[in-house]
Amino acid sequence: LLDTSGLLTPSASRETFNLMIQKGLKLTPAECESFRTGLIRQHSHREVFEKLATEYGTPETIEHLPQIYDSFYFAKLPHNLPLIEGARQNLDYLKPKYALYLVTAGIESSQLGKVAALDIEKDFRKVFVVNSILKHKKKDAFNEIIKMEHIKPDELLCVGNSLLSEIQDALQIGAKACYFEHGEERGKRSDLPRHPDFHVKNHSELIKTCQL
Repeated sequence: LLDTSGLLTPSASRETFNLMIQKGLKLTPAECESFRTGLIRQHSHREVFEKLATEYGTPETIEHLPQIYDSFYFAKLPHNLPLIEGARQNLDYLKPKYALYLVTAGIESSQLGKVAALDIEKDFRKVFVVNSILKHKKKDAFNEIIKMEHIKPDELLCVGNSLLSEIQDALQIGAKACYFEHGEERGKRSDLPRHPDFHVKNHSELIKTCQL
């Protein structure tokens, strides 16, 4: 729904790298970004910043890790954020037909701020925010949705762009999964318990491909 890797991650990362350098990190911003892109496929941003601090920082850098995490996860959000192309049309089509839930991961205040800036809370029966900082998993939210809707696991369809997170979690509990290939790639298909049921690259493909 939101192009975080294109709109939010670059500025939040840049501010965080600058803070780390102020606190003794011995890399340039460009080197930090190269390090981040090399790890983000398999690691969270928190883990990336911790590795930067321990491998290239000083005791001062490590001491300020809580402040460094906050710099990224509590980055200031614009008042309004745009949905990616085709998202509004698909939400309007799907809402009358299905029970829609939003499952997102991160810091609750930050994630709910994004939901408000996108003006999409009304489109979902409930918004779940999974605390990824504490390594909580989206599968817990998926299981709760299954209980709330009184459905079987394979009657739940998860649409997401992270193989490492929601796609893996959905497949592990027996739900159907549509890999929406968009933004930075997170995870590897070889690590999944099986291939996703569907694969799309934009919203114009979603309805037809998933037979919705």
